[in-house]
Amino acid sequence: MNILYLMNHAGKGGSEKYVHSMAYYANSQKDSIFFVYNEAGPLVKHMVGLSSDICQLQMNSPLDFKAARSLSLYCAQNNIDLVHTQFARENYIAVLSKMLYGNKAKIVHTCHINTPNNFLWRIMNKFFMNKNYRIIAVCNSVKELLIKNNYPAEKIQLVHNGVPYRQDFVQEPSDSTKTRFISLMRMSSEKGVHFLLESAKKLAAMGANFSLMIAGDGPLYNEALNFVNSNNLSDIISLPGHRDDVPLLLANADCYINASSSEALSFAILEAMESGLSIIATDVGGNPDIVNERTCCGILVPYGDTEKLADAMLYMVQNPSESKSMGENAREAIKNVFNIDNSIKTTYNVYHGQEDARL
Repeated sequence: MNILYLMNHAGKGGSEKYVHSMAYYANSQKDSIFFVYNEAGPLVKHMVGLSSDICQLQMNSPLDFKAARSLSLYCAQNNIDLVHTQFARENYIAVLSKMLYGNKAKIVHTCHINTPNNFLWRIMNKFFMNKNYRIIAVCNSVKELLIKNNYPAEKIQLVHNGVPYRQDFVQEPSDSTKTRFISLMRMSSEKGVHFLLESAKKLAAMGANFSLMIAGDGPLYNEALNFVNSNNLSDIISLPGHRDDVPLLLANADCYINASSSEALSFAILEAMESGLSIIATDVGGNPDIVNERTCCGILVPYGDTEKLADAMLYMVQNPSESKSMGENAREAIKNVFNIDNSIKTTYNVYHGQEDARL
């Protein structure tokens, strides 16, 4: 099978990891991989060696007819059997290439985000999205929202995101008396950086023995740094900016915090779980798919409720053995539910029309 991964922005986020993992697996199955992108980023380099061809295609909008025509020609020239898209822009362009310019490739679309559509887009979705061969939702809330957005329910399949599970992983014991919280985020308003900082300030006022690292950069980084300094919290809260040593950071933490106002199925949460961390997460999007009575791996809190988040953090501080047990449960959830091997193989079965095939 000749598989084309079509992506607007070839960056460094969770969806890019997903594409690279899918391409790596398909390549191992002797499929030919092609990669077409609009905006360059780290993923382009990672796809070198996996792809028979890598091509840049300007995609100015979801209704870019010129891009759709070029995509159709590219698919015909390279005998593409299947196009896998990740976001609305490239998916609409792929659909247009099929509707208007004779692209014969099947289109599989994975939706990674919870984005309500306005009335006009819902009308367009009803007309266009039936042209997709299959639509993959990464969590239940995404599936529900896609249906509300007028995507065809009969073509939507739930396939949870996953991360690699290390059989030989052993969490290093800590000699610190502090509970070490960590959060990985792009520092923007929807990721809840101010919500987390205000909650940590409340926890500090309670006299709790803890530290918090918020790793990442973004438009609110300087504001966050000013908050820490102006509230004399620099001994407790560290903001190291972007880091490339995430596994090491997670290995030196006890509990992971997701403070987002909107989330699909967070790769960062899953990576923290695989590292044996307990989880505190906002009760939004796909987070309840991860943190629930079945997995017993953490605590959900309402977004924006600083008292509830501070109380959840205090619980982890005061109950370290329970936090450790949650971390062990988190590892089991990765092994049995959110394992990337299962996610990839299920999606690969979708490519071949074997959605119900057992792994």
